[in-house]
Amino acid sequence: MDAAEKPQPQEPVYSLKALSLENCPFYTRGDSLQVRLPGLYSHRTHACIMPVTSFLPLGLKGAGDDGRIESGFKGCSCRWAYARVTEVNQSAMELEDLLTAENTLSVSFFEQLPGPIARALRERSQVLRFQKGDLILEGQTAGSYFFVLLAGTVRITNQGSDGRVQELSVLHRGDCFGEMSLLTGATTSNRIEAAEECLALAVARPDFQQILSEFPLLSIILYRLLSNRIRANNLRLSQLLTPGISGNLAIFGIADIMQSVHSTLMTGNLHVTGSSQAVFGFKSGRLCHASSGTLQGQDALLQAFRWKDGSFHFNVNEAAAADNIQGDTMGLILDTLRRLDESSIMEREAVQ
Repeated sequence: MDAAEKPQPQEPVYSLKALSLENCPFYTRGDSLQVRLPGLYSHRTHACIMPVTSFLPLGLKGAGDDGRIESGFKGCSCRWAYARVTEVNQSAMELEDLLTAENTLSVSFFEQLPGPIARALRERSQVLRFQKGDLILEGQTAGSYFFVLLAGTVRITNQGSDGRVQELSVLHRGDCFGEMSLLTGATTSNRIEAAEECLALAVARPDFQQILSEFPLLSIILYRLLSNRIRANNLRLSQLLTPGISGNLAIFGIADIMQSVHSTLMTGNLHVTGSSQAVFGFKSGRLCHASSGTLQGQDALLQAFRWKDGSFHFNVNEAAAADNIQGDTMGLILDTLRRLDESSIMEREAVQ
């Protein structure tokens, strides 16, 4: 066979099976879905996609041969098992062709959406005009809106402790932003300001969450966009995570750094200096150790995630510190972000 005729490797296929369900209008115990990222396959014409949304971060990072996940939205919850299989069941129906077309990532956000979702976003939004230099989204705050840029350009920036503003990237017409905070509950990572006069469609948090509940497919599309951005950010971060190179926490947050170590399967210790010293050990990308002063495990992780200023240094010449934290690395990161958000809400309520 000529080299040009060799079949291209495909993403692995996983089968998801419902183990237990609570307040679920779609599935019963034993129902299954199949996934070959980023495609979803089902015998049903209508299906909730929250299980796949929960599985997606694992799949993108390289899930093992089997495991379990939990998912749900508002009043429902469910537990699913996943297992790697040889191929997609040919009798299954592909729900959305757009989810298997890699070139959809290069078109505008609205062009990636099925008509009903695009209409729902437009009908429940307002159009805002910004002048050059206007601050559209403040960093380190709870997100209030999901934005789609209709005209003009915006700059994603980060301000360091020394007051200097660094431009991280530029978004253009058709790009969206603000989804990370609304999807995860975490605070926004960076500032976004108008690089010129621009128009943006803005969907308020309550309307955005309602649309997510009505169209779970939107979560899949947004997570695909996020995974693409994470990969690009990881590429930049991997150039910093070498012996003798240090970085600034005001530019790269600890969560971003850890995701990069995880995705590049690095082994060594991440030394972080904020209000105190912290050490995080990794073995082939898996977070195995976390310590900060007298705090150990996830308590040390939570403390370090609060630091907005400081520095980091990753040393691959050191053996990873002794294990004192268990669990999936991405799950630990997301759970810590959730705990951080909950504690911030409680602190604000106490002040009021």
